[in-house]
Amino acid sequence: MKIDTTENLPSQNPSNIAVILVDMQEKLLQGISTRNDLLKSVRILIQSADLFGIPSILTEQVPDKLGCTDKSLQAMLTEPTVISKSSFSVFGSDEFKNTINNKDISHIILAGVETSICIYLSAIDALKYGINVTVLYDCVGARRDSDAQVALQKLEHAGCHIVPLESFLYGYLENADHPNFKDVTKLIRNR
Repeated sequence: MKIDTTENLPSQNPSNIAVILVDMQEKLLQGISTRNDLLKSVRILIQSADLFGIPSILTEQVPDKLGCTDKSLQAMLTEPTVISKSSFSVFGSDEFKNTINNKDISHIILAGVETSICIYLSAIDALKYGINVTVLYDCVGARRDSDAQVALQKLEHAGCHIVPLESFLYGYLENADHPNFKDVTKLIRNR
């Protein structure tokens, strides 16, 4: 199913949107050269999603071998859904698919690692399921930047929204009258 790329970014309807934090595990983050910037951006995303009432779903790639999600991120999340997986695409997990279906999610916001593997494959599968995808390019990381750039270009051509975190946040706010405008502005001011 081809997604209409002229569609607006998600705005002010958290009931059909979810932030998917893919494999933000300490062992996997060790290989990401931009790890510190990535973590800062994802923290802002988590705080903003919380302000907006957008649910967060965490996936963990074979956590018995690779460990759990970064502790600083875990501490920020209130009642996240955590899903263990062995597949590279989040959609390889029946638990993930059931969660998306049960929550009636029609648009996912992807963040995490690794851009050219799990993020790429998850986004492609989401499109196959008719789910809109926004990839926040400053909230994803890869071991090799060149691989990430190729994957993001391919995803954009496939119909995904590829935008920076701030474009997503301000698109969601729509205008300065939004009740969370000042809170979000404070979060990104020192970025």
